[in-house]
Amino acid sequence: MKRTFTITLGLIAASAIALFFWPDHRSVQAQSGCKSFDALAQATLPTTRKLASTDKWGGPLFAKLGDELLPYGILSGNDGDKVQHGNIAQGINGKYVIGFNCTEPTTENPYWSCTDKLNVEVPISVFDSPPPLFGKYNGNTARVNGGTGRFANAYGNLNYSGSYTVWNTTPQVDKGRFNADISGNICGIE
Repeated sequence: MKRTFTITLGLIAASAIALFFWPDHRSVQAQSGCKSFDALAQATLPTTRKLASTDKWGGPLFAKLGDELLPYGILSGNDGDKVQHGNIAQGINGKYVIGFNCTEPTTENPYWSCTDKLNVEVPISVFDSPPPLFGKYNGNTARVNGGTGRFANAYGNLNYSGSYTVWNTTPQVDKGRFNADISGNICGIE
C-alpha cells in the first residue's frame, strides 16, 4: 500500500510539473498578414518625386508583396544625419517612404501624393564617402513603422542595399543615382 501511495504521489507530482511547463497555445499569437516584400528602385539626387520637403533621394519603384505585383510606386526620403569615419560614412536616423497609387504634384501641393504608403526608418546605414564616387549603400536595419491605406498598421524589417554614384556639380549641390534593392517581410497589412 505504501508503494502504491508513493507511485501515485509521484505521478501526481510529475503531472503537476508537466502542466506547469506545458505551452499555453492560447497565448501564442501568429504574426498575421506577414508577407515577403521585394522591390527595386531607381532613385536620383536631387529627386523630382518628393513626398515631403525633407526628401533628397527618390524615384520610381517596382515591388512585389508575397505573390502580388504592386502598382507602380515611388521611393522618397533621406539618409538622416551623416557621420564621417574616414572613407566610410554612416547615415543616422534615415527616413524613407514607399508609396503606391500616387498622383503627381499640383499647384496646391508641390509634392507627390500616395494613398498607400509605408513609413521606413533606417536607424543606421553605411556607405562609401566622400563624393565623387561609385559606392555601395547598406541599410540592413530598416524598420517598417506604419503608413497609410492598406499599410496603416504595417510593421516589419527590410534590408536596403545597392550601388550608387554621387558627384558634385557645385559645392552646395550633389547629384547622384542609386539602384536600390529592398527586401524583407512586412506584417499587419490588409
